[in-house]
Amino acid sequence: MKRYLQYLGPSLIRRVVMAILLAFALCWVVLAIYGYLQETDPAERDRSLLANGHALVTALEKVSNEAEALTIISTYSDIYNLSYRQFKIPRVMLLQLNDLQGRRIYLSPEGGAHQLPTGQSHQLFDATINGELYRVFQAKTAHWEVLWAAPILNSPWFFMMVIMEMTVQMLIALPIMVLTTWLVVARGLKPLRILSNLIAAKNKDDLSPINFSSPYAELKPLTAALDRLLGQLRSKIAREHAFVQDAAHELRTPMAVISAQAHVLSRAETVPERQIAEKNLESAIQRSSHLIAQLLEMSHIDNDKLSASAAIDVAVLLQQELARLAPAAMARKIDLSLSAPHSLFNVIDANLLQSIVQNLLNNAILYVQEGGQVEVELSQMVDVMRLSVADNGPGIAEADRELVFERFYRGAGHDVAGTGLGLAIVAQAVARLNGQIELTTGLDERGCCFTVTIPLHESKTATV
Repeated sequence: MKRYLQYLGPSLIRRVVMAILLAFALCWVVLAIYGYLQETDPAERDRSLLANGHALVTALEKVSNEAEALTIISTYSDIYNLSYRQFKIPRVMLLQLNDLQGRRIYLSPEGGAHQLPTGQSHQLFDATINGELYRVFQAKTAHWEVLWAAPILNSPWFFMMVIMEMTVQMLIALPIMVLTTWLVVARGLKPLRILSNLIAAKNKDDLSPINFSSPYAELKPLTAALDRLLGQLRSKIAREHAFVQDAAHELRTPMAVISAQAHVLSRAETVPERQIAEKNLESAIQRSSHLIAQLLEMSHIDNDKLSASAAIDVAVLLQQELARLAPAAMARKIDLSLSAPHSLFNVIDANLLQSIVQNLLNNAILYVQEGGQVEVELSQMVDVMRLSVADNGPGIAEADRELVFERFYRGAGHDVAGTGLGLAIVAQAVARLNGQIELTTGLDERGCCFTVTIPLHESKTATV
């Protein structure tokens, strides 16, 4: 039953065939209407009658013998009326031949004993014969007068005749067209079935490219998109593996310190020894806690789903973060300044923006020397928002500038404890916001200047 029901489900082949059948039916209707209009068009009917009449006149033009003329017109009458009977036309043509004195020589047998009405010479006119409406052609030659009466049939009969004639033709063509279309579409979808089998054959750990080469242009974007998706999954899984390994490696050191200091604390015999052990233990715990917090922050940023964006006043956010860091800056006599518009709104993920601001400012306060200087600048440039954090600290060597955004990278030449994740978090958050980050020389031709550029989606214009 299930196997039967699956054939009733959506199918590309069935959909294409049904679309072609619909087009076929529309063509049939259009052709039927066109045929009906052609058959019932008075001008077309007159042209046909004139052509037939002139052909008969031409045949009688040089005939003077009555018997020969009788043979010609009776032959015309028999041939045309035979075709009318074959098409089951309810009435027939009526042909009449008179001599120039008006004596009737011939009248189609279907005409009965009535004389066909005459009009002016060589013209078309309507006439009622035996109670039926006819269109009459009248012409004279050197010896004869010819009358050719064609029935004017009613429109419904013509329409039914056209429908029946075309229906027979369409019924003959329909199965041929359906079968041909079905075979062509089924064969055309064969590469799609091959691609489906290749995907189904992969196991859950196989993220290698499909490498399916199709001659069809329609399948190339699909295979390219699948290979691109598999490549992204490979990269993501590789990053996750590396992240887990690096995190385990980085956590091993503080955990070892905690274990060692706990052992020392348990064996300390004097107060000074116990105080030193407690201090070292607290430091190791803080470092572990900070590392875990940053690992969680990085994991959150790496999540595929962003938080809902909202209109945020970035200038106010910077003011709040600088106020939070002011006590730490004052304790080390660091000159902390902000240059920003009165307000600058951007529709943005607040968590990502806060991660960028906090990590850049924390790094600047942490690494600049006592009595140093940190300048924060916010500006709007056309359709982007630009944030820069510059200091006059020891700076970063040119060779290391490309590495500082790597996870767990800590530069040399300083004794500041850190996890090596702050700038990696910044770079990752900037990338999620479709922005860019650049590291250049900072204040007084020394130190660092981190410049972040993020697309601006304004809700209000910035005012100074």
